[in-house]
Amino acid sequence: MDIRVLYEHISGLRDNLHKYLETKISYYGLVAFEKAVRLLTTFLGNAVIIATLFIALIFLSGAAALYIGSLLGSYELGLLIVGGFFLLITLILRLFRGRIFGPYIICSLRDEFFKEDDEHPKS
Repeated sequence: MDIRVLYEHISGLRDNLHKYLETKISYYGLVAFEKAVRLLTTFLGNAVIIATLFIALIFLSGAAALYIGSLLGSYELGLLIVGGFFLLITLILRLFRGRIFGPYIICSLRDEFFKEDDEHPKS
């Protein structure tokens, strides 16, 4: 075999390897972008749901305060009782936030980040 032919094969192999590596880098860049977009849409979707629930909680707590106040004959007492209830809930959530929220957040992020599409199975 002539040395030029061998050099051409090695040069062709080097070019093919370079193109392969560029393609792989582009592929993993797109995969990272897709995962980032998926996580962002999950965060935004959860933020909208939490905001809606927060607004509903405001109206429900106002109605509960007015109802308790009408039962006790003083709307101020109803507001104090509902406010105290939310302070107690806040204290409990503050004390146990790692046990309550940590596993949920980790599991949901893990599921979103490592979820494979049916169109792009891992090879």
